[in-house]
Amino acid sequence: MYASSRPTSGVRRVVAGIAAAAIASIAFAVAPAVATMDPDKPVIHGAPFVGSTLSVEIEQGSFSGCGAAAGPDYSIYWTRDGVLASRQWPNYVVTDADQGATIAAHLVASQNGCDPVEVSSDETAPISASNRANGFTGRGAFELLARRSDGTLMLYPRVNNIWESPRTVGPGWNGFNSVLSPGDFTGNGTNDVLARDSSGRLFLYEGTGNGGFQAGRQIGSGWNGFTSIVAPGDFNGDGNNDVLARDGSGNLYLYPGNGQGGWLNRSLIGTGWNVLNQIITPGDFNGDGNVDVLARDTSGNLRLYKGNGSGGWNGSATIGWGWGSMASIAAAGDIDGNGNVDVFAVDGSGQLLAYYGDGDGGWNGSGIIGWGWNGFNAVF
Repeated sequence: MYASSRPTSGVRRVVAGIAAAAIASIAFAVAPAVATMDPDKPVIHGAPFVGSTLSVEIEQGSFSGCGAAAGPDYSIYWTRDGVLASRQWPNYVVTDADQGATIAAHLVASQNGCDPVEVSSDETAPISASNRANGFTGRGAFELLARRSDGTLMLYPRVNNIWESPRTVGPGWNGFNSVLSPGDFTGNGTNDVLARDSSGRLFLYEGTGNGGFQAGRQIGSGWNGFTSIVAPGDFNGDGNNDVLARDGSGNLYLYPGNGQGGWLNRSLIGTGWNVLNQIITPGDFNGDGNVDVLARDTSGNLRLYKGNGSGGWNGSATIGWGWGSMASIAAAGDIDGNGNVDVFAVDGSGQLLAYYGDGDGGWNGSGIIGWGWNGFNAVF
């Protein structure tokens, strides 16, 4: 396991006129400030989808008080498509109003007699629909759905790294041979569930946003030709959540969602995927802003397939070994709340294990977060 760091570069610009006065009025420290060197630009952490929380990493040490070295003295604000959206920091909660827009963070030195300096982060990718990582109770937390052997579907909420009491969603889910969550598939801001029955019909269960689901409705047929169906989030960059499906010949297809509970035309995006026995969809695993895919091969190696943000690929890498002993592997968002997407697995003894992503395509440790999960035949 490793953790790499992404280089950042400083961008310095002088703020003048009305804009300078407006920014100066929101500075919250007493001593004025000056940048002693060109500071690195802020770095935004977090996934760009409705319901997520963005955080900002800033270089505080570059700011010091004028003359008395009393700093740091600075303020932070957020913009949506270049227009002021919030002066709250260090976090920005993404809402429906942000969908389709880009978000940026700005770090501003206090100006009172000092050199006015402002540095800005890169803009996020356009904000997409609510991702699976947003959970099912409207709180933006890591949550799991699990199906018992008797067909009862259970919801396991988890907030602030603590499991809440499980909730019963409903019985009768053993009639489906594949269940998954695409995130918000209908465009109403709440996360949904897809389920395939033995005859190949695909059903959509719209989430209510408080942990429940509406009655299912059919949105497809002929899906029994696929050996794996997964939901990566917005894979083609159009703002809507999509589905990937692999057939018996190893062909991988992208089924783009239309944002209203239906489909756009599918496309072939890969061949030879039948050498992989588990496909995992963590979201953006390497921190480049694009949705990625993980997959385990028959030798137990875990591979990262980097998405290019427009429905294709940008290379691959092996990021783990020895994963063949896991009964199941999946992803459902940020388990430890640090802004990086993670992976979970159930081992042969029923332990639920968390593998923490480092935000750069690698790992930052692991831990046991549950026991007795071998009593479920589906966890997603």
